Amino acid sequence: MTTGIEPPPSGSSSAESLLGAHLAEQAGRFLRALPEVDLGTLRRVDGALHGFGGLLDPTWGETLRGDLAALIVTLGQERGYTRRLARLLTAVDSLTCTDVAVPLPRAADAEQPGAGPNVGGLLAHHPGAPKARAMLERQLTLARSRSHTAALQELGSARFHSLADRMTLLVSDLPLRAPEEIHPAEQLLGHAARTFEALELTVDRLPLDRAAVPYNGDALHRIPMRVAADPAGQAAHDDAAWTRVGAAVRYARYALEVCGPLLGGRAAEPLAGLAALAAQLERQQEAVDAAEAAALAARTPRITPATAYVLGVVHADQRLEVEAARHAFSCSWPDFLSSGWLTDPWLARST
Repeated sequence: MTTGIEPPPSGSSSAESLLGAHLAEQAGRFLRALPEVDLGTLRRVDGALHGFGGLLDPTWGETLRGDLAALIVTLGQERGYTRRLARLLTAVDSLTCTDVAVPLPRAADAEQPGAGPNVGGLLAHHPGAPKARAMLERQLTLARSRSHTAALQELGSARFHSLADRMTLLVSDLPLRAPEEIHPAEQLLGHAARTFEALELTVDRLPLDRAAVPYNGDALHRIPMRVAADPAGQAAHDDAAWTRVGAAVRYARYALEVCGPLLGGRAAEPLAGLAALAAQLERQQEAVDAAEAAALAARTPRITPATAYVLGVVHADQRLEVEAARHAFSCSWPDFLSSGWLTDPWLARST
């Protein structure tokens, strides 16, 4: 595939200056937002260090990435518990709903089953539903409170202040591997190409054939009340592989953002495609985490069988959501792959 991309004029910029400008912009956003912390900005800095670390001082880069990872994990836990709680309570409310007019959580625009008193969620009128809902709310609220305390401690730690100092350095003086060497700007494309190659290899390891058939997860929410349903969902054994794909998509996206000045408007389409893939993978990851939380609650000692049954159905519902998101990815990925951006001859130039 030929895109007609022309290299920038000789001497107009360098790989180091473009990378430095991008990191300075992200660092500036981080510093201006304090004391609030934007995790998206931190991930973009980490992505730039991952994709273009060959241009940077290795010791400095590895130390900064370590501090970034610790902060992203710690701050992300509180926000993750907030989303998980909202997702699980919404699932319970939908599964126990008896009003056919209430939209389905994943198919609000889908045609609803016929109205009538015998239509409702699988858990409608189930005696264990109130206790299961209360248990999920109590456990996840407690976990969110603990993670909030951990986040406050992290923001007051010496590690965070050291990170802020390094981000300040990024605004004015990028530590380079070889300060005396200047590389052509288009060399950034070769670094980005390696993140694209890593993404393709990571996706190749997925069992996409298992995600090729859509799962009718909404059937749990609107079924004939007389029909018994098996609440046991098949747990996926490859969650870690999908998590790695999510990271690979982010790295490819952030690397392409760094190359924006070289590609101009031509980067818009692949960036939009990567953003869509990232959204699908984030959706499946949130469902994976929610299913795990439901399973953990179901293992609480001395709960009633009715409560455990409800939590099992909620777990199955979230695993169906996982499969629905993976199916969406399996449909989107071939289109993105066939667009040619991963194998474009200009992007694929070696450094």
